[in-house]
Amino acid sequence: MESQNHCSSFLHHFFPRSQNCTTTMPHIPNEIVLEILYLLPVKSLMRLKCVCKSWRLMISDPEFAKKQLIVAKKEPGNLDNLRLILHSPYLRIKSCSLPSIFYDPFGYSINHDYPGRDLGVINEIVGSYDGLVCICIRDMEKDTIFVWNPSIRESRMLPTRPFEQLFFLVSYAFGYDSIADDYKVVRVVSCSVDELYEYKVEVFSLKSNSWRKIRNFPYLLFIDEAGKHVNGSINWAVSRDRNNDHWFIASLNLATESYQVVQQPDCAVETVKPILRVLGCQLCVMFEYDETIDLWVMQEYGVKESWRKLVTVPFYSDPFHANYAKPLFYLKDGAILIDFYGMLVLYNFHRNESTSPMIYGVHHYHEVEVYLESMVSPNSYN
Repeated sequence: MESQNHCSSFLHHFFPRSQNCTTTMPHIPNEIVLEILYLLPVKSLMRLKCVCKSWRLMISDPEFAKKQLIVAKKEPGNLDNLRLILHSPYLRIKSCSLPSIFYDPFGYSINHDYPGRDLGVINEIVGSYDGLVCICIRDMEKDTIFVWNPSIRESRMLPTRPFEQLFFLVSYAFGYDSIADDYKVVRVVSCSVDELYEYKVEVFSLKSNSWRKIRNFPYLLFIDEAGKHVNGSINWAVSRDRNNDHWFIASLNLATESYQVVQQPDCAVETVKPILRVLGCQLCVMFEYDETIDLWVMQEYGVKESWRKLVTVPFYSDPFHANYAKPLFYLKDGAILIDFYGMLVLYNFHRNESTSPMIYGVHHYHEVEVYLESMVSPNSYN
């Protein structure tokens, strides 16, 4: 945060507002200016776009957004560019600085004028990656999907895809294909065919602006929870049969569009459905017991030996709701932020102490997600 404030002061000192940018920076090479701009928070960059036309074009360039994103993601444990986005009742979406949750007595929320507000109630925050948030407004005939960057207030509505027949459940997922440099939305639709379930899969590409059918999902899904994106793959808890007596983790690789089985920790019991989450950039599995939950993380995706137990946390609400617990962020100094079915809990496992952070303006919420402030535009991939 200090470096960001220093850069803001630096730019203000050397580049006073002027209608002619060429006269305000005669001795500063463009390469140095860019390196400084990459360090600035998104809010400052949005203001600097108003300085002059050349700066607006430079900061709006998709290549600038990619390099700014690399800098923002360089330190995974850095909270400065992270915010919580909360889906509240009454058609409201709010956000709050994540550092304020960990280090300040309370946080302040801001309201967001999210896309599609006039279409209906948001049913789901599908996921977030690189500052892009995918939201879904559900309907029996067709769903409306938006990919939205709340930091730069840009959004994109995906072409609607009507359902071909009656369905049992629909599961969405949002992720990034690094091979194609493309953000993708996955839709799995479960239909009944001759008394059997068939899982049809479609993938939307922001680059091609189109939906495309791929090979059917080969396993059984029983809830419409969103798939979890890790390392270019979407992960679900699935079963091999309708008796639910053999649970495991299956993934879809967004680049190869192939399905794999992801091995669980040795402590997993195949007759118990795993609770999947994402913590940081790592796949997380939760195992619930009588009064506690164990959190395991996969430090190297796809390598079974890399599973390690991160922490054991006590329940902070009705144990019946353990399936809805969601770890949000982990600090290496011993604190973890968890959403317990609409209640934020900050747990320090070194001291075995917990607090419930206060966010002004947020009394109730349905969903919460962590997102990174970035300059990535959903409209630059078209």
